[in-house]
Amino acid sequence: TSDARRERDARDARETSETVAEACARGWGRVPLLRAAASEARASAAKTLDDAYARACEAAPSVGSVAMPGSERESMPSPSSGERGRSGETLREHWECLRALDKQLANAAASFSDDDGAFTYASAYEVAREWNGVVLEVKAPKPTLKSPNGLSKEEYKKVIGASQWIRGVIEGATRISLLSIEAMPVPAAWQESLQANAKETIGVRLYNELSVSYGFDPEALADRESFWGSDLTEEHAVMSDIDVVAQLDALEKAEAVWSAKLKEQQTIDSLETLKTWGHGSRAKTLARRLRNSSAYRRVLYARYPNAEFTSLQQMKLARNDNVALAALASYAGGLIRVASSLRERTLDVLEVHHAALGEANPHRKSPKPFGVFDYISFTASRTSELVYELGKSLERTYDGTRALVGVDGRGCSAQPTAALADRSPAAIHFVSDTDDSDDD
Repeated sequence: TSDARRERDARDARETSETVAEACARGWGRVPLLRAAASEARASAAKTLDDAYARACEAAPSVGSVAMPGSERESMPSPSSGERGRSGETLREHWECLRALDKQLANAAASFSDDDGAFTYASAYEVAREWNGVVLEVKAPKPTLKSPNGLSKEEYKKVIGASQWIRGVIEGATRISLLSIEAMPVPAAWQESLQANAKETIGVRLYNELSVSYGFDPEALADRESFWGSDLTEEHAVMSDIDVVAQLDALEKAEAVWSAKLKEQQTIDSLETLKTWGHGSRAKTLARRLRNSSAYRRVLYARYPNAEFTSLQQMKLARNDNVALAALASYAGGLIRVASSLRERTLDVLEVHHAALGEANPHRKSPKPFGVFDYISFTASRTSELVYELGKSLERTYDGTRALVGVDGRGCSAQPTAALADRSPAAIHFVSDTDDSDDD
């Protein structure tokens, strides 16, 4: 049956994802360092990845491929064969790109060695946490410079160059990861959880930031968001992992709401025969918010490559039954984790170098400190947020009172909507007939 086949495909997708993730991690050891990885481990991981790729290609044949007579694919055609064919094309197109990024990462790490390098590692890893003699967590060891005067000019350029190559791997793998997860169907449960008002989802402050008509700077917004909720005195404040995931999750939900409203508004605009001066203005506003939100999300992914999956991404991966997309997303995610770790290793080397010179590391990016404009913006945004929350609270109280006494938007009813002993949220819920287009 179709349900049994879907369950089997979902199981195959999970197994493929786990196999690819394990192989990617195994090829780099417990802690990736700026050293050549063990050749045996790399070869074993490469073979596992090739086998997983072959199985994924078999599960998602090319759109133009022809099934052999009597084969299982011919006798049992999948109802989503066209969709799987497209995912197969996506897999073939981007898998080789990921393999190239993997090789680029290996070459960048192998360019350093203990013999002719400027720094050394005392061990392959350090124990961060253990219990009863069992190692529970490990961390990277700190590098030790061979010269007390720091790196030479050539060595410094070499570390900077490797860091840039590694950053390119992070950016490329992130794009492919988002692309593969985006291709997975959106679960109905997630769509049903969306609120009709995006302002309620992302908050007034971020809503106003994404609504600016010109001069939108996602990098400056990321700097300001790094300080929200703090005491505004830390010059190197960064968003916590929880805050990053929460904001990415809210942005995805807001974009889904705006996309639906934009499609609806474009349909309405196309049916208007008399076009006034304000024709298309709401559609332009929604499109601008979508554009600004997308740009801001790209900045967040670039600054926090190790951010956990959002609720939508988690639900997509949990329900995914496409082996090709599972393999692609797992491989891209593994490369992101390894590359992020290696980039931290380059920053560790630069940190030790600048510490030897008695100066701060200029390459460890931190948010720009708050200025006068930022303080003014913070005060105005906070005031607007409080006013909005107060208005919504008063509105809920007013609506609840009207429903309690039996008054709705069309007048009095014969009996109160809810008795005093039974005032459940569903019973006293009041739906406004007014247009909320200003609160998209």
